Amino acid sequence: MKNYSLLAAAMALAAYTLSAADSPLASTPWIGDGLPDRNGADWYEEDPAPEFRATFALPEGVREAKVHFACAGFGWFSVDGKAMMCTDGLDTLWTPYDKTVYSKLLIMVKPGPGPHEIAVRLGNGFYNLPPLRFWGSKCFRTALAHGRPCFKMAMTIDGVERPLEWKWRKTNVVRNSVYLGTEVDATRAADAEWKPAAEVAGPKGTIRPWPGGVGRFGMGTFGVDRGKAKWLREGEVQVVDFGANASGVPEFLFRGEARGSRVEIVYGERLNADGSVNVLTQAAGQIKRGNGGPGAPRVACQRDVYICGGAACERFNPPFTWHIFRYAEIRGAKHLLGETDSLRDVRSMLSLDERAKASAAKAFKTENKDLAAIHEMCRRTFQANLIGGVQSDCPGRERLGYGGDIVSTYEAMMLNWDVRALYLKILQDFADEAADDGWITETAPYVGIADRGFGGRAGPVSWALAVPELIDGLLRHYNETKALDYYPVCARYVRLVAAKCPDGLVPNCIGDHEALERAPNGCTATAHWHRFVELTAKFAKMLGRTDDEKEFMALAEKIKAAFVAKYVKDGIVANGTQSAQAIGLYLGLVPAEQVAAAERQLVKAIEEKGYGPTTGIFSTRYMLMYLSEHGRVDVARKIVLHKGFPGWLHMLERGATTLWETWKESDNIYSNCHPMFGSVDEWILRFAR
Repeated sequence: MKNYSLLAAAMALAAYTLSAADSPLASTPWIGDGLPDRNGADWYEEDPAPEFRATFALPEGVREAKVHFACAGFGWFSVDGKAMMCTDGLDTLWTPYDKTVYSKLLIMVKPGPGPHEIAVRLGNGFYNLPPLRFWGSKCFRTALAHGRPCFKMAMTIDGVERPLEWKWRKTNVVRNSVYLGTEVDATRAADAEWKPAAEVAGPKGTIRPWPGGVGRFGMGTFGVDRGKAKWLREGEVQVVDFGANASGVPEFLFRGEARGSRVEIVYGERLNADGSVNVLTQAAGQIKRGNGGPGAPRVACQRDVYICGGAACERFNPPFTWHIFRYAEIRGAKHLLGETDSLRDVRSMLSLDERAKASAAKAFKTENKDLAAIHEMCRRTFQANLIGGVQSDCPGRERLGYGGDIVSTYEAMMLNWDVRALYLKILQDFADEAADDGWITETAPYVGIADRGFGGRAGPVSWALAVPELIDGLLRHYNETKALDYYPVCARYVRLVAAKCPDGLVPNCIGDHEALERAPNGCTATAHWHRFVELTAKFAKMLGRTDDEKEFMALAEKIKAAFVAKYVKDGIVANGTQSAQAIGLYLGLVPAEQVAAAERQLVKAIEEKGYGPTTGIFSTRYMLMYLSEHGRVDVARKIVLHKGFPGWLHMLERGATTLWETWKESDNIYSNCHPMFGSVDEWILRFAR
C-alpha cells in the first residue's frame, strides 16, 4: 500500500489559485503518441486510444508532491492505480484550445518513497473531432484547433520540478468519438510493448488553473425499469427503456457471452412505430442519408460497440463519450434481461453536482402537480446540457455553446444551481474567440457557424448578447466582480457594431427562433442591440469609466429612438404578436405614453390564442417575466398551465421528459432535449406557488 494521502484530489480544486504565468505547465512540453493526424476518410478507421505511463521514486522525508495536468481532448490520470479524474474523461473542459487550456492539480502529502506510477489515458474529445460534414457541408475541424489528443503533466517535489519520462501503448478502445460513440474490443489486451512517447506541437493556448466547480456536472445514477425492457426480435434485439430522457454514460454488465461476440448498442430519445429506437432526433448535424462526407457513417447516430472477451462477467462503460437517450437498442447479445445468466443491470450515470445546488430550487414547493412536472422537465433538460464546461443547445446532434440559449435560460440556471464558475469559464470562451477581431461569435468555442451576423466570424447580435447578460447575471446573483474583467469585450463589440449600423438599427439576425408567430428579425435584433449597449454602459459606470458611460448611454438613446420610429405605433410593436409585444415591453423600448396600449395588445394576442404561447427562444421568457413583474401573474400562470398545443403541458401529455426544441412535436429533425423553452423555470421559481 502506498504511503500518502490525497489532500486535494483532481475533482476538488478550490484552493488552486495559481495564475496562468505561475503554472509549471507553461514550459512543459505536450506529450502524445506521435502518430500522424487524420483528416479524411481514414479518421473513421481503427485508431486505438493511447495510454501513457511514467514512474518515479521520491527521497525520504518529502513533505509534498504536486502534479499539474492538462490535456487537449478527453483525458484522465491515475496515481498508483487510483483514478484522479472520472475514467470516461468527461471532466476535461472544451475550450478554444489555441487560446486557453485548463489544468488540474493533485497534491500528495507526505508521500512514501515509492516507486510510484502515473498512468494517463486520452480520448479524442472535441480536440480530435471526426471530419463530419454537419448539415452536409460544415466541418467543425476547419474552425477549431485540432490534432491528436495530447497532454501536459508537471511534477514538483517540495517546490522543485521533477521531470517525468513517458512511454505509451495502444489500448483496446479502438474507436472513440463524442458524436458517434465508442468501440471497445475486449479480445485485445493492451499492447505489451511500451514505446517512448513523443513531444508534440499540441494547442497554443495559455494554461489556466481549473475554474472551481466546473466539469461534468457531477455524477448520479438511475437504473432501468425491468418491466419496460422488452424483446423487439426474439434472440436478436432488445430495447431498454430507462424511463426518462437524459444525458449519461450507460453501463452494461454482460454475463455468459461468447468470446468475440459483437454487441452493438444504439441510443435514442424516442421509439419508432415498430418499437425500435429512433436515432434521428440526435443524429449529428442531420447526417441521415450519407451526407456526412467521405468515410462517415450513413446515419451519424450515437452507437457503442463492445466485442466480448469471453469472461463470465464483463462490464462495459463506453469511455470518452456520452449519449442523450431514453432508450437503448441492444443488438447481438444472446443473454439479456429476464434470462438466467443475463445482462444483470443496465443503468446510466447522469449529471448532478452536489456542489452546484442553490437555495431557490431547494426551497421550491408546490402542490400543483403540473408545475412540479414542468420544473422537473426543465431541470433534467438543463442538466443534460451541462457537460464539458459548455452550456449546449442540445446534447446530441450539435452539443454547441450557442449564446442565444444562454440568453434565454441563464437566469433559470442561476436560480437552480451555483453556476458561477461555469459561466465565468463560458465568458472566457467568448472572450477568447473575440480576442483577435473583436467580434463575438455565435457559439463558443467557435465551430464555423455565423448565421446572419456581421460577416466573417461574427455571430448575430442576439446571440452575442450572452456576454453582457452573463456579466450582469453574475454580478446580481453572486456579486461576482470578476465578471467585469470581460467589460472590454463588450466595449470593443459595441464600437464595431455601431460602425456597421450608424442609424441605430440592426437589420438582420436569426431572430426569435422557433416562435410560431415571430417578431420581424430586425425588431428582435435592434431590441437586443439596445440591451447590449445599455448593459455595457451600466458596466462602464460601475468601473468608473465616465467617458465610456456617456458614449454608450448616448448610443442607447439613439438606438431606442430608431426602434420606436420604425417598430412602435399606438402601442403596437412591429406585427403586434406575442413575440413582438413581449420584446418591446420587457426590453423597455415602448414609450411611456404607449405602455398601457402595448400591454393591452400583449394580453389580447395571448387571449386570441386561448393562452397558448406562440413565442420563441427570447420572447417566451420576456412575456412571462413582463406580465408577472407588472401585476399580471394570473395571465402568465394561464400560459404556463395551458393544456394542449402549444405549451409545456402538451409536451408532457405527449410523453416528453425533457423539453423539445420546438413547440411542435418532432420525431426526425429537432432535438427532444433543448433548454431554450426552459425559461419557464425562472417564472416557476420566482412566481409560482
